Amino acid sequence: METQKLFFLLLSSFAVIQMASTVDPDITSDFVVPSNVTAPVDGNFFTFTAIRALVGAQPPPNFKVTKASMAEFPALNGQSVSLAVLQFPAGTTNPPHTHPRSVELLFLVQGSL
Repeated sequence: METQKLFFLLLSSFAVIQMASTVDPDITSDFVVPSNVTAPVDGNFFTFTAIRALVGAQPPPNFKVTKASMAEFPALNGQSVSLAVLQFPAGTTNPPHTHPRSVELLFLVQGSL
């Protein structure tokens, strides 16, 4: 009986260690400049302006996504993050969904969701 308890404890310990070590690596740099960027890296490189058009705009009649991933905003390279502005028409919901190996954080600016 003692042997079974010890075996179960050992097996449980290995399972916990394995779960605790299955994470993405830490960010290892401040940023990575893509090889196709020839302009000097200044404040403009770190400024994403596409979302400015949404300030003061009317809500869209259909669901709309404005993305800021590495394709649209190269300064995110090496940061393991992306950004998206989701605009929902009145009376709609954010359907249940998952993001494997990532996290979602929502900020509601206007209305209710």
